[in-house]
Amino acid sequence: MKDRYFSVEIKPTIAASKQHTAAFSAGDVLFDWVEFEIPKGTSRLIGATMITRPKGNATPTGNKFGSFLIFSKTNTLSFGTPNSSPTKYPTNDFLGLLELEDTTSFNLGSGTTVGMAGRASNTSTQANLLLTGSQTGSSIGYDKLYIAAQANGSFDFTSINAIAEDTDAEHANSQVITMDGSGMDVREHFIDGDVVHIGTSVGTPAADSLIGTVASADSATQITLDAVSPTALVDGDILYNIHPIRVILHFEK
Repeated sequence: MKDRYFSVEIKPTIAASKQHTAAFSAGDVLFDWVEFEIPKGTSRLIGATMITRPKGNATPTGNKFGSFLIFSKTNTLSFGTPNSSPTKYPTNDFLGLLELEDTTSFNLGSGTTVGMAGRASNTSTQANLLLTGSQTGSSIGYDKLYIAAQANGSFDFTSINAIAEDTDAEHANSQVITMDGSGMDVREHFIDGDVVHIGTSVGTPAADSLIGTVASADSATQITLDAVSPTALVDGDILYNIHPIRVILHFEK
């Protein structure tokens, strides 16, 4: 490897139904194990960034809370179900953790929060973990590792971003979705590339059904998908981006 520094981006999935249930409590699982790959051998994790979307309300409320990023050499034992307590069985596979403190998380003007690990303080668990993969990756020269996260505050993704139209339950025939909500502007919540599922069902489609991938947020009340929705658009169904958290790990080889 020519460059001694590299980054790995991770987009964990948090089911729409788990986001819709209620706010997460401190100690709850944010997301279960997500696989990522690093070059073979030992790499030094020198920092981490966590970018978190806001609550799905008007004038969005940012999720400016601390969290723990946990690392493992396997995903054999689930870390737990998001928005619930972690699995309480012992394992020898944990490799370490990083703490992102609420004091090192910052709300940007858009409501999105950026949190950082690796900043010196008297209470945070610092970066500089040495991580070595033990499972062969999908490409020659790479190994697998796993990351999960635990909330250290009341992360709240609950939303009132609701569909405001009704199509034939047997024929989802639209790429353009009209939405409503009290004082909502959907451009504050959805952007190109977001994968959208139903958080709760008021009709035939079940919760967690796929609506599609956002191509654009066109106005305060309209989004356009990159293809026709495979699921019927039912008035009142609440939509969620299933990747409300993005983690970027910063390594030195």
